[in-house]
Amino acid sequence: MQATGNSNFKNDSSSVAICIATYLRPELLRDLLSALAQLTFTKTSTPAIEVIVVDNDRSRSAKPACQLPDFPWTIRYICEPNRGIARARNSAIAAARSPAFLAFIDDDEVPHASWLDELMWTQSQFQADVVSGPVLPAYSANVPQWIRNGGFFRRPVFRTGDVVTLSSTNNALVRSSVLAKVPGFDEQFNLTGAEDSHFFLRIRESGFKMIFSSAAVVYEPITEQRAKLSWLLRRGYQAGNSWALCEGHVKPQESAARGLKGIAHMFRGIARLPGSLWRGKAAVVRNLQELCSGAGMLAGVVGHRFQPYHHKGSNTADTPLDSRLQS
Repeated sequence: MQATGNSNFKNDSSSVAICIATYLRPELLRDLLSALAQLTFTKTSTPAIEVIVVDNDRSRSAKPACQLPDFPWTIRYICEPNRGIARARNSAIAAARSPAFLAFIDDDEVPHASWLDELMWTQSQFQADVVSGPVLPAYSANVPQWIRNGGFFRRPVFRTGDVVTLSSTNNALVRSSVLAKVPGFDEQFNLTGAEDSHFFLRIRESGFKMIFSSAAVVYEPITEQRAKLSWLLRRGYQAGNSWALCEGHVKPQESAARGLKGIAHMFRGIARLPGSLWRGKAAVVRNLQELCSGAGMLAGVVGHRFQPYHHKGSNTADTPLDSRLQS
């Protein structure tokens, strides 16, 4: 733990705990922390900031990355040896010293210098309980053009102030008082992922206000390891399966309808596949991915839990749910 801190942290109405769960990504984590050191504040006053890094590797591989000289904020390093992404996120929340807000960002992302400033400004302007922002792909040089053009890593972007129905821990600010009603992440999602989608779905169903900030940008590296057919199809299956599990837990009365939607996604992917052969590789893969998403949904409805985090390595990416799966 880095020994810098603000004794008035608990009493600061703009205090923020930046929560990071990490597993076997020390170099990417170092890039993230270096970017957090460059945060600037022009729209809001500089808040009291505490960066909480929860290492889910029992060998503490992330600890050296957290030992940064001249880092401007407090860094608290915690090892959570028991595997589970939800468990790691809950450990970060438990370690936070009563901040006004919790900010979430993934360990493989790099925020723009104004990221937190924009989240805080949007929160104050719209009195939001949750603020989320864009996650933009940053492709490595060896990622093929068909992947770049195919939109596989593009997520919806809205206008600042727009109400959104779902968010993710790859870019979000949460008012800490929300936790009184939605107390953290459900650990039944430890090995499946989508614990964040489940968390924000519960927040939405509890009636809290969720707003988008278009200027609160973070960048996600897209490497050659992700730019493969097998990864994209597995991602589609995981997203469909995770969404069915999330929805089935929060709104079990809609499970039958979700199963029918899964079947519809499968048939739509199959039906469009022949025509996509004339439109190029990206179109073919998009339809195959929809087929896999539908299969994952149907499997989730009947109780199958796909567990990609069971043997998760450094090249396995977190999988935010595609907003199209809600339909």
